[in-house]
Amino acid sequence: MNRITNALLFFLFIPILALSIFIGFDLPLEILKTTGRSLPYKSVLFLGFALLVGIIGSNRSIKRWVGLFTIRQTTRFMFTAKSSADRKQRVVVYSLLESIVLALLALALYNLTQDSLICSLLYAVFAVDGLLFLIFGISSFGVGISTKAILVVDREVTVAFLSGLRKVSISQQTLYLDYLNGLQLTFPVNCIPDGDKSAFILTLESVTNRDRVLIQNLSTWKT
Repeated sequence: MNRITNALLFFLFIPILALSIFIGFDLPLEILKTTGRSLPYKSVLFLGFALLVGIIGSNRSIKRWVGLFTIRQTTRFMFTAKSSADRKQRVVVYSLLESIVLALLALALYNLTQDSLICSLLYAVFAVDGLLFLIFGISSFGVGISTKAILVVDREVTVAFLSGLRKVSISQQTLYLDYLNGLQLTFPVNCIPDGDKSAFILTLESVTNRDRVLIQNLSTWKT
């Protein structure tokens, strides 16, 4: 989810940047017999791009904060564990890089032309949102198992419902959850500290039907 969101935000940045350069440098557009600063409907174009950026960024933000609020309600889960120290370090690094890049994109747009203010503000808002989520959420990042789902919360939020689950396996440093309809969800193994892996797998076995769900190559976690 996080990679897709960042890819979409950067993909949208390209035409916004092109439009900002065109307007900021007042480049001619012979086909319309106008220049950048005289371009008709430029505010509508920026508003349209801003709407797309807002929808994509807000979707991630809402999912993150709802996930954080939920994982903090430990009584709703049969198993909970905080993310490992190694995972938290990686989350901090990538979250800071993400916010810095978004802030730089916002600054670049605003410096080119103030007409792009609404787009610039949105990129800046999501940069700040990422920092706030990191600051207020890092102590709660972790994994939870309820009778209905597995919830993983850090810079990405993964909700893996147990209904339809058919296989749980591990390969290298990733845990894979495969479903009937071909859907596959994943999350990093280091989201779960070594000392909590045994409790994780035992809880997972207790909430799944072993006749329907294959738990593969995870037996070593019980030791």
